[in-house]
Amino acid sequence: MFDSENELENWLEKLLKCHPAEISLGLNRVLAVAEKMDLPIVKDKVRLTSKVIVVAGTNGKGSVCAFVENILLTSGYQTTLYTSPHILSFKERFKYAGKLLEDKDWVDAFKKVEKARLKVPKQKLTFFEFSTLAAILLSEQLCPDVAIFEIGLGGRLDAVNLLDNDCSVLTSIDYDHESYLGTTREQIAWEKSHVARPGKPIIIAEERLPETVTDHCLEIGAKTIRVMKDYTYKLLGQQWTWFGINTVRHALPIPALRGMHQLKNASAALACFEALSNEFPLSQALIRKALVSVSLPARFQVLPGQPMIILDVAHNLGAARTLSNELDKVGFFPKTIGVVGMLDDKDSTAIFEELGDKVDKWFLVSLSRSKSMNRGKAAKSLKNSLLKVCPDADVLCFENPEEGFKAASRVSEKQDRIVVFGSFYVISAVWKLAEDFIKEFDKGKV
Repeated sequence: MFDSENELENWLEKLLKCHPAEISLGLNRVLAVAEKMDLPIVKDKVRLTSKVIVVAGTNGKGSVCAFVENILLTSGYQTTLYTSPHILSFKERFKYAGKLLEDKDWVDAFKKVEKARLKVPKQKLTFFEFSTLAAILLSEQLCPDVAIFEIGLGGRLDAVNLLDNDCSVLTSIDYDHESYLGTTREQIAWEKSHVARPGKPIIIAEERLPETVTDHCLEIGAKTIRVMKDYTYKLLGQQWTWFGINTVRHALPIPALRGMHQLKNASAALACFEALSNEFPLSQALIRKALVSVSLPARFQVLPGQPMIILDVAHNLGAARTLSNELDKVGFFPKTIGVVGMLDDKDSTAIFEELGDKVDKWFLVSLSRSKSMNRGKAAKSLKNSLLKVCPDADVLCFENPEEGFKAASRVSEKQDRIVVFGSFYVISAVWKLAEDFIKEFDKGKV
């Protein structure tokens, strides 16, 4: 029996042991269990009572989800939102009406998924599959106006793709998870394009679109809505304009999420709502309000105080390129210190090629291997990648993110900046340390 005071944590520990692999793509297992959960299933897809929006892509998924959720909430609609991974708490993965659920809600959902799983002989679910089924069940029980789901990895074989959706979004296509999705953009794009549904709109925010996406959408009869073709946007000073198929939205404020690339993500969200305008009419005033109040942690997040500390979950080439561009826009700093950890399926050499000249001192950290996360890359491996592109780099290696950040903080001055990036796991490990460091620095205790 579980200790009731720690029941959610005990369940999470159990789920980590359910399947021998951390990642095991495929829909057969989740479909078999879903059928025993009495979820509404039509043609091998779960058809929720709510309208469903699914967001896929290499980068920008979290931002698009945040825009979609905040615009709907600000406009008076009820939402659920499922994203992954989390940063500080597992409960971050699911929100109802913008709020986290209680432990008991998750525990009850886990119990129902487990009861159904036990009815299917020899079915083992990964942590992500189990939590996704729980999130689907919670969404059906809560029955919001719109259920928003972020794809975890790829699209075609991701557990979230068990859902039938009313609108999908493809944010970007770049190299990431090649061992699962393929080694070319065409292969990766084909995997991600499978969130499209026959007769339903798919918003495509990728400008350099491989033909495999359009071919698949044409084959199944999905309604493609493409950036710079069916919708576009234009920056005009401190405001911007969005041009849709039948709608123009003038004088929009710059979004609260940092970086001009967020205009692309906000535009995809607006295209999604134009496609669903019959069900969800939106006022211009409330859209403006939503754009300036949206939030999303660890996307070029600058902690208040000095020295400047930037937290960014950038963990692939496209995200590294965006981070590099944004670092150029925040002024001069005598010294930039990088605290970096990555998973072993990331192209660390390519990432360092993008950011090598932006960092003066490198503090590379190992990510520990465990049953919950066995893909951590050793700091020495990161160092080898860094020295390939920056032979004269000033670099130190540490056994974990905490030690690396503490060492970085000891050499930083008030006018410097510390950039923490490379993985959600790194951000999770150092966030509180970073906040405490700024507080102590401000008090003169550092």
